[in-house]
Amino acid sequence: MHAKKKKASGIGTGGKGKAIVFGMKSRAGSVKAQMVNSTESADLHRAIKEGIAPGSTVYTDEHRGYNGLVEYNRIPVNHSGKVYVMGDAHTNGIESFWAIFKRGYHGIYHWMSKKHMQRYVDEFTFRWNQRPAPMQNVFAEVVSKVIASTRLPYKELTA
Repeated sequence: MHAKKKKASGIGTGGKGKAIVFGMKSRAGSVKAQMVNSTESADLHRAIKEGIAPGSTVYTDEHRGYNGLVEYNRIPVNHSGKVYVMGDAHTNGIESFWAIFKRGYHGIYHWMSKKHMQRYVDEFTFRWNQRPAPMQNVFAEVVSKVIASTRLPYKELTA
C-alpha cells in the first residue's frame, strides 16, 4: 500500500499542487488505485476500508496516515531507517506499479491533468491487472469496456 502525490503538470518531489493517488497491491498481484483528497488518516483509512477486508494484514511504509488501522494487522516497514524488507513485510510490489506508472508518464503522456488523473490511473491499473493474459483476451476486454462505456465529448474533455 502506498499513497503517492502526482503533480498534474509533472511528477516530482513535494506535495503542493499535486493530485494524490493511493494504491494497494494484493500478494496475489492485483492492484487497486484511486485518487484521494489527502494523505491524512481519514482519507487513507477510507480507501483501505473500501478495498481490503477487515482482519487482513497490510504492509505499509511508516507514514503517519496509516496509524490507527485497528481493524487490520498493520506491519510497517521503516523506509526512513533504510529498512525495505522485513521477512514478508515490504512495499516492493506497489512500488513496481508506481515505477510503471511513472514510465508511462514520462514515456507516453509527458503530462497528466489533475482533471483526468483518475482515468490515467485506471488505464495503468487495468494494464497491470491484465498481465500476463494473452493479447486477444486483453483486446476483448478493452472492446467490451468501450462498448459499455458512455461517450466523453470533446467539450467535456477539454473544459
